[in-house]
Amino acid sequence: MNTKSVKVLHKTFAISGDDDYLREMGQEFEPDNVKLLALLCDDDSRVLDVGANIGMTSLAFSQICPRGQIAAIEPLPRAFQYLRRNVAEADSGNIKIFNFALGSRDGLALMQGHPSNLACSFIADNYKIPASDHFSHEVTVKRLDQTFSELSLDRLDFMKVDVEGFELEVFAGAKETLATYRPIVFLEMNHWCLNIYRRMSIPEFRERLMEYFPYIYAIDGLDYLDYVDQRNIHHINYHHVLNFRFMNLVVGFDRQEILFRLSGLRENGCLNLPLHKQHCGN
Repeated sequence: MNTKSVKVLHKTFAISGDDDYLREMGQEFEPDNVKLLALLCDDDSRVLDVGANIGMTSLAFSQICPRGQIAAIEPLPRAFQYLRRNVAEADSGNIKIFNFALGSRDGLALMQGHPSNLACSFIADNYKIPASDHFSHEVTVKRLDQTFSELSLDRLDFMKVDVEGFELEVFAGAKETLATYRPIVFLEMNHWCLNIYRRMSIPEFRERLMEYFPYIYAIDGLDYLDYVDQRNIHHINYHHVLNFRFMNLVVGFDRQEILFRLSGLRENGCLNLPLHKQHCGN
């Protein structure tokens, strides 16, 4: 088991994890994204971290929301072992961890990936990597609407969703929860994962995302553009696909609140990097 000293927001932790992920992380975990998450949450927010991996973002949420509660969901057994260890070592009492995936229906799904970079593991219905250096592992999938009561959250204020193209499946199984609590959601948009693993184009992803959320903002550095506005669609799509920009989206139900929180990007000089990694395609 590899361990590395990493600063997450205000604290430094001895983090256990897989080789490539720890090596690429640097000495501080995604400081710009952590600052953005701090703008989007309150100190008592109830947070759902979907695709928690080894727990880095959950450790950030634990500090951002000291009076809140974080439910961290990670389906892959090896990543979950790291998550459990890192949360325990950090003594983060407001994080609870859960070993399953969220999706559109209850059942089982096959996750694939590379053992040196678990963050890039994915679920695909019709895509297999037969290489001997990759793994396949069957994981449990649950609908959020059916399992929310198990998460020890009395409400839901914020979601982070980073599931390698499986985001729409998560939302499909969470319609009632989203309608009830109307959280702000921070998610990755990754055309590689959507195209290869889900056989979906970026225009289709955007259109289907609008079925769940009336307001969508694409984040790029200090800038954010309204992704619902027809005038911005081509610019966002072009630079996302060709230049890996606009990799993160902030979506939700209250336009005024989202814009108020995003305005802090410029005020605080907060930049942005893609969630967890620049590109996954092992």
